[in-house]
Amino acid sequence: MKIKCSKKRSSFNLFLGVPFVIFGTLKAYEGTADFVHYIQIILGVLMVISFFIERKFGYLSIEDGMLTKYSFSCTTIDLDKITNIQSRPGRIKLITSKKNLSINPSVIDKDSIKNLYRVLGSLQLESQKNPFTGWSAANS
Repeated sequence: MKIKCSKKRSSFNLFLGVPFVIFGTLKAYEGTADFVHYIQIILGVLMVISFFIERKFGYLSIEDGMLTKYSFSCTTIDLDKITNIQSRPGRIKLITSKKNLSINPSVIDKDSIKNLYRVLGSLQLESQKNPFTGWSAANS
């Protein structure tokens, strides 16, 4: 299952990244570029790469009991090994004994966020350690 980014976020990365690259490259071509313009080119390229990563893979994917967060480096966490879930405004933190994974729910598509909540709600954790308990049954 693919958890997609909102189109607003993806479009923002593309529409801000491309002008950064263009204007920075023009300054470099003119020979008037300084340190800031080269940083602008790098940031623009990173934003465009981020757009294509999110477009191809989505923000998260859930397959075979593994949750993968895609960015410049992929982070994978085994859903069965999650011991605690913390939900705070603007952040969901999945905790295992070895590593943590932080998810920003505000960048996830509205339809996809419901799927994520269902998956998290179906995890077998103590109710005080899973704020999404009951989500899978109540919102099917």
